[in-house]
Parts: sequence; structure tokens; C-alpha cells
Amino acid sequence: MPPAPIRIVITDIDGTLLADDGSLPDANRAALAHCKAKGVKVCLATGRRWTTCRRLLDRLELSGLIDYCILNNGMLVKEVAGDRILFRRDFPLELLVGCADRLNTAGLDPIVLGHNPDGSTADVFHRRDALLNGDFIGKNADHARRVEAWRELEGEHLVELVLIGERSDLEAAARTLDGLEVETAILRNTYYREYMLEITPRGVSKLLGADQLLGHLGWERSDALAIGDSDNDLALLQGIPLSIAVANADAKAKAVARELTGSNAEGGFAQAVFRHLP
Repeated sequence: MPPAPIRIVITDIDGTLLADDGSLPDANRAALAHCKAKGVKVCLATGRRWTTCRRLLDRLELSGLIDYCILNNGMLVKEVAGDRILFRRDFPLELLVGCADRLNTAGLDPIVLGHNPDGSTADVFHRRDALLNGDFIGKNADHARRVEAWRELEGEHLVELVLIGERSDLEAAARTLDGLEVETAILRNTYYREYMLEITPRGVSKLLGADQLLGHLGWERSDALAIGDSDNDLALLQGIPLSIAVANADAKAKAVARELTGSNAEGGFAQAVFRHLP
């Protein structure tokens, strides 16, 4: 029996769809246009929050080519054209404070991210500088707010904790959270210095977001093609039957993906799309 036709492409952004300098290779733009012409939906699955994802859509003029976004590694699913939230999780404040307290034992303080639906309010909250967090705060200065205590954020729609730093420092930070009900992923983000540690509640992943979106559309995992490169793509690449890792992907992502394609710089996303959507 031939495989079911692909109805949606779910792709990571940084390191997968985009080149390392943040540009969109021409081949990948052509592949996005090809999906649209074939009636295949496209979903960005990212650790980014909506503020930066929307900024990227505007900068690269992608709004007409992207249908959905899975944000903050599965905490939100958003329909782009309708500006509708299809799925939402909140980071419980008690869990957030517990994570911050654990990190404080190592002399660290996280950045707390919120959901900012229209750009009118702050969605980057910070208390004390730690590691290379200043790079993130500086690059998001228009949306940043310093707080004295995390409990000031009660009532905010909080979605993720992050730390920026050297990989070894972030690995040590992640170990301090052992036993808490959280997921952690360390990835290279070319926009910020060195590496990023992403922290979300237990059970949250890009696969959770994909399942919520597919359920909303009345589709199955077998209707999707997933492409990624990093730790925060592992659940997605494991869970979607047709999963592809780009050539520059981490070893763990390559190990769980069903297929490999070219690197992000050479249009590996486009190679995968045209291979399965001729």
C-alpha cells in the first residue's frame, strides 16, 4: 500500500529552515511556495515565543507561506492567518518558583518568558543577571521587565524558562532541576551567544503541539512530515512516522530521525520537501 499523502510539513526554524545567519535560503523559500501550491499546510515548530516568531515572519515576508506555529516547544499552537490560539499551556507559578529556587542554589537565575499576543506588554522577565543572560535581555530590551520576586508574575501567561551560556554551565544547571516536573533541552541558537537551556513543564514538547494541531485538523501523525535538528526536536522526530534530520543536526536528532537530508545552509529543508512532495 502506498504511503498516505502528506497534508502538513512541521519544521523547526533555527538550524533547519534558516541558514546560520538567520536568512532563508532561496531553495527553502521555493519549497514553502511549493507546499502552498500543492495545498499542503506548513507549521513552524520552535522554542521561540510569539513575539520573536512574528518578527521573523515579518522580516522574511513569510506570513502567506506559514499556516501554523507551535511556540515555546509546545506550550502554544497558533493559527497565523486567523491570529487564533488553538492550544495553550501555562507554566504553573509554583513549579516556576521551584525551578528558580533550585537554580539559585547554583548561583543562577533564569529568564522567564511569557506569551505576548499583540506586542503591547512585556514578555521577558528577569531578576538577576546570570551567565550570558544579558545578551538575551539586551536583544529583547523592548519587551523586557525586571522583577524583584517571581511571585509578581502571578496572573501572567508564563510559558518557558531559559538560560544562556556555555554548554557545560547549562548542563550543570539542568542537573540542578533533576526530580522536578520539567523538561529541559540545550540547543545552539545562532541569534544569541553560545547555547540556550530551555525549561518547560513535564510532558510539553513540540510533539505535544503537533498532536494538538493534528487533532484540531482531524488528521493523524501519518499525515505529517517533520524536520528538525536539535534536542528540542527529539520527541517530534521520534513521534512522527516520516521524520527527517538535516545534515547539521545533533547526533541524537540524527539517531531518531527516519531519514537524513542536506544541511540547513544548502537547502536541506527543500531537498526533503521535494523528495516527498514531487
